[in-house]
Amino acid sequence: MILNIFKYYPPKSSTSTSSAQALKGGFFTSPLEGRLRGVITSCLFIITLISFAQKTSQIEILNANSLEFDQTLGNNAKRLIGNVQFKHDDALMFCDSAYFYSETNSMDAFSRVRITQGDSLQLFGDSLNYSGTTKKALLRGNIRLINTDVTLTTNYLDYDRANNVAYYFGGGTLISKKENNTLTSKQGYYYPDTKSFFFKQDVLLTNPEYTIDCDTMQYNSDSKITYFYGPTTITNKDQFIYCENGWYNTKTDVSKFFKNAYLYSDKKIIKGDTLYYEKKTGFGEILCNGSINDTIENILLEGDLIHLYQNKDSVMITKEALLTQLFTDDTLFMHADTFKLSTQFIKNDSIPNQTDTIRNLFAYNHVKFYKLDMQGKADSVLYNFSDSTVNFFNDPVIWSDENQLTAEFIYLLMKDKKINSIYLNNDAFIISKADSLFEHFNQIKGDSMIGYFVNDELHKIEVMQNAETIYYGRDDDGKYIGVNKAKGNNMLIFIDDNKLSSLTFIKDPEATLYPIKEPSPKDVTLKGFNWRVTERPKDRFDIFVR
Repeated sequence: MILNIFKYYPPKSSTSTSSAQALKGGFFTSPLEGRLRGVITSCLFIITLISFAQKTSQIEILNANSLEFDQTLGNNAKRLIGNVQFKHDDALMFCDSAYFYSETNSMDAFSRVRITQGDSLQLFGDSLNYSGTTKKALLRGNIRLINTDVTLTTNYLDYDRANNVAYYFGGGTLISKKENNTLTSKQGYYYPDTKSFFFKQDVLLTNPEYTIDCDTMQYNSDSKITYFYGPTTITNKDQFIYCENGWYNTKTDVSKFFKNAYLYSDKKIIKGDTLYYEKKTGFGEILCNGSINDTIENILLEGDLIHLYQNKDSVMITKEALLTQLFTDDTLFMHADTFKLSTQFIKNDSIPNQTDTIRNLFAYNHVKFYKLDMQGKADSVLYNFSDSTVNFFNDPVIWSDENQLTAEFIYLLMKDKKINSIYLNNDAFIISKADSLFEHFNQIKGDSMIGYFVNDELHKIEVMQNAETIYYGRDDDGKYIGVNKAKGNNMLIFIDDNKLSSLTFIKDPEATLYPIKEPSPKDVTLKGFNWRVTERPKDRFDIFVR
């Protein structure tokens, strides 16, 4: 090609000064010829680079007890027997016997094969096929790869020295003595430069403290971080973890799990889009669609941000926080800005060597709950699991069937997962609508009250101190006969089928019966009356509405 270029531009025969100056040392120096000269120089430079890149070093024979030529294997094929040693670049290869093919710069080695590279990497096997051109070593049978404290055993391993990558298939076992880890898988890649491993298919990592079972895993022996992909389980004596993506730092015991992740510990099932967990401190964080299912208390806590303090057996839930509790025939749904589940361990002074456990659930700010037979709201709620009491603070209101109950402070006493009684302390007030067509309200007021439930229905009410009542009386046909307004010191009320069946003043009663049309509105309204039905949750979703 170079000759053809010169052919089309022959030197001129003119001996003029300009033409003579153009000839110098046999090269053309006209503008066009100068450009051609640049092209030629570039082509020669590229050809030199290609030739340099394609140059490969030859495999060297360092030792053999005997050497024979075997033309049946190819031209210049050599058979080496006894204490055979080869060298290729910085790698040394040993075996009992070998075939060396100088024309292809390759070899086959047999029996007690060993490869050493540098100070840390050693390979052992039954047989080896090695190419000095590609720098690929194919080892078969009883293979061991040793790199510092890591040992890999398999029967099929390919080692690419050019890229320093080892690949095994057909099953392998990796043991790290320092970390006391044993890993098995069907396939695996090992990158000695970065001490990174990549495993696929039936991956199982065992340690005296935990076991990891997954489809795909990546592990770095320097950082001690394990990454896993696909369905994965992590099991130890205290926990069971499942995810389909995540990582675990085996050195710091810190982990993060994604995609359908959940954790089972202390009879609690913990779920979330992202689970972060520190085993040493017991701290965990759950992000997005988080939930904690307490199987002992039958309570499900949900939220988009959950902090878990395992060592204190405590939990804090925020962002769309929701509590769900199963009862015998019903379910309670409660929403608040924040839920906190805490556990206290208190020494029992009366019994030696015994510690009492007190568990409380706190609900903070804008608490609302819904249950088929009861609804309510308050600024904050405290549930004590030890004595089964539920305390409502700061402007609480509870609706039970047709009754609205309010006081400065309210608490419920539970028994066998059913409401046993309700206590209304300070400015206690109960209101129920007497008629669905008219704004007629039955009212009970007192300093404090106790309501008793039977089968989740309000059955009896005790009113203590300064009892007052307004009641719309009816005859047997259901027609109004008047408005009964009474007051006294203490009062006892019985309710049947959500209707007042009897009313008894215990001390100092005063009562007046007004004809139905006679009393004025102020006569049929007790001081402090506040019908708050618009605040009542209508269903489980209404508890999120403020």
